[in-house]
Amino acid sequence: MGIMDVFKKPDDRPGMGGPAICGGTDHSHDENAPAEIHSTDLLLFKIRTGNGLSTHFLSEVQANVYAAKTELGIFTYSFEPEPRYALLDANCDFLSRLDALTKEQGLIQDNGQHSFTHGLPEDFGGAVDVRYASGEYISKSCNQSPVITIPADKAVRELFSLAFTEYPRVSLPDASEIKAVEHREDSEFRHALLRLEATGNGARLYGEAKYSTSDTVHQHEAELSASAFDRIREDAAKYCVFGLVGLEKYHPNVAGLGKSTLTYELTDGTRVTIPQIYGIPVGAEKLVSETKLYLDSLLK
Repeated sequence: MGIMDVFKKPDDRPGMGGPAICGGTDHSHDENAPAEIHSTDLLLFKIRTGNGLSTHFLSEVQANVYAAKTELGIFTYSFEPEPRYALLDANCDFLSRLDALTKEQGLIQDNGQHSFTHGLPEDFGGAVDVRYASGEYISKSCNQSPVITIPADKAVRELFSLAFTEYPRVSLPDASEIKAVEHREDSEFRHALLRLEATGNGARLYGEAKYSTSDTVHQHEAELSASAFDRIREDAAKYCVFGLVGLEKYHPNVAGLGKSTLTYELTDGTRVTIPQIYGIPVGAEKLVSETKLYLDSLLK
């Protein structure tokens, strides 16, 4: 089982196809999944556990966290007590403490086991994805029952709580410094640009698109109020967008990079480009596509 298999939908995994019979359960086992981790160079730590929809037991198992090395630091996310994003200092010990927790709590138990019960939500049970620079990994999932113990879940949530209260952060540009944003799409069939920029007391949106079936370049533009920028800056701050720089270098699902990018232009002329990356926390994952939809709506 390769890295990409972790991010496939359950019925796309080897041995988990066939008709989606309500109540039926598909199982798969990655025979290459290691039984022991020797490396300490952790690159990514991602756990999602039960959302408490059924039993009291599940209500106590509810971690939804993510941490990954980037070019600038450690991009960190936690859903509890609300969705939070931060870029921790690259020299802090957060990843090494996550590595220690992984081994102390025996997260490798049942490594490589994936189970999907049709008729249940995908997030009813949970999933674990831990990646090391050595290539060693932990990958397991089940949408019917918890994938880690309650003590492990508690330890994970406590450590991520510390990440947002005690760990040093990287100094990043303020979202108020954004003066323009560009969405680009470059695929085999379509090349397109949407650019929103501040203009004095207002904003200007320009769009162009060219399709492989024609030499015609379709152009559009609109004059807007300055408030058109509010959402762009709010999203950039909410999702710690400048902390995503270089995440694709270490995130294991690099083959899942999309054909779209967002480029933020700051008041000092700095340009920061963020690609579409799949498998990261959902808000940040959808930022590129949701921003495009927002810009499209402004042209109507």
